[in-house]
Amino acid sequence: MRLNYFIVFILQLLSSVKTQRDRGPPDISPQERQFRVVYEWRTLDFAYRSEQDRSAAIFRGEYIPRNVIISDIKPYANRLYLTTPRMLPGSPSTLGYIVAPDNNGKTDPEIEPYPSWQMNEIGNCSALQFVQGIAIDAKGILWAVDSGRVNTLLPANNQLVCNPKLMLFDLKRNGTLILRYDFPEEVVARGTNYLNKIVIDDANGDFAYITDNNGQDPGIVVYSRRINRSWKVRENSSMRANRDAVAFAVNGTNLNFSIHIDGLAIGPYYNPVSGDVNLDAQGSYSIEQNYERNVYYSPLSSYHLYSIPASRLRDPEFARRATPRQVLAEVTDHGLKTSQSDGMIMDNYGFLYFGLLRNHAICRWDSYRPFTYDNQQIIAKDNTHIQWTDGMGFDENGNLYVVVNRLHNFVAGRLREDEVNFRILRAKTGTLSYVHTGRPSLIEENILNIGGTGPIYEIHSNTLGSGISSTTPIALGSALGSVGGYYNTNSASHHNHIASTLIFGLIALVVKYLI
Repeated sequence: MRLNYFIVFILQLLSSVKTQRDRGPPDISPQERQFRVVYEWRTLDFAYRSEQDRSAAIFRGEYIPRNVIISDIKPYANRLYLTTPRMLPGSPSTLGYIVAPDNNGKTDPEIEPYPSWQMNEIGNCSALQFVQGIAIDAKGILWAVDSGRVNTLLPANNQLVCNPKLMLFDLKRNGTLILRYDFPEEVVARGTNYLNKIVIDDANGDFAYITDNNGQDPGIVVYSRRINRSWKVRENSSMRANRDAVAFAVNGTNLNFSIHIDGLAIGPYYNPVSGDVNLDAQGSYSIEQNYERNVYYSPLSSYHLYSIPASRLRDPEFARRATPRQVLAEVTDHGLKTSQSDGMIMDNYGFLYFGLLRNHAICRWDSYRPFTYDNQQIIAKDNTHIQWTDGMGFDENGNLYVVVNRLHNFVAGRLREDEVNFRILRAKTGTLSYVHTGRPSLIEENILNIGGTGPIYEIHSNTLGSGISSTTPIALGSALGSVGGYYNTNSASHHNHIASTLIFGLIALVVKYLI
């Protein structure tokens, strides 16, 4: 019987080789993959019920246009959901949406508070107070992280403080609130936290991983929806600011930022166990106990990209009992970037997108390759239009949206209302959000990972291209520049690498099953 199972496995494995050779995002034309400006604002405005309401809000100081900034973006259906964290007084809403661009209408649309004005009421601790990061899962649920702190750029005595919380809204039911979770004080400090980015992990009952760059207690906050509990994983080396990356300049503005763990992304599944095939009674393949994925992160004040296995984050006992040395042993330092980064996101093919703040650029890395400078591919660069890349998100049509918000000028008090300060860029990647990765079949996992302890890195002498041709847009909808160095994973060397891996894997399985 074991031999029959093995024969079935081999036949399915061989039949899937062609599918694996086709792995990689679809070919996109050079015009489609250029980043273009789809929306831009000098100052941000909101969809008030009337002009009288807007004037009254300005008069009362509830709406101060120069004090509002966009941070994160997540597309869903025909909307772009945006966060406007209340760093300064005068932001009437902290979560909202605009309609996805269709080349019609205003190029600087008003933000509609979501799910309502009431749910964004400042001072109402049952409502959203300070949302910087959001995520939308594969079921259409929006996860909003609320720090509870308002006016974070002002001295502490000018800050309104509510409980930090996580709120889940059903986008398919007009933003119905389906869950509210208040973080306990020992996990997220009420008055000093700075909950930032969030990613969703669908393993074993929905988890959320959230960066908290609290100046005194940075770390990754973990929330399990299944057991409705949270905990925090701390690591004092990789999750804290690096001294050599604290001082830097963006477009002539000198900054001295000691900002801890910030950017966050979650990678694709892989098989960490070589040759471990589990068969159930029906002869199908189960990977419930045989898969892993990495959670990538970086402090803003750092040149490094780190990761930690998601299984470690999901284990509350590990968070409670592990010593600092044991946590550090689970962290991988993948290498250096050429600049500090803020926002980052992973797509469903395992490509990581992130900004390079000093370089005014957007970069892409295939997480199945080593994190070397040669493999960090700049896909857009523009000194004028790419000033501080922040939140990113994919829509259902294979488009990547990027928020550019000039945060360096905002925090320095140098925002000029006669200049464009906020932009939303878009480019076609042909891929989807990481939430659509799904657990791969065991066959696919073993083709990619038999005999390894993580994603296979394809090592060869070919470079990804160097010259980046960048042009300055003269109007909305124009390109930010031709994208240099794009590549397709359907290369001959990639195919040969998978084939050789498959051969060695089959040999290992033959030995295991026939002995």
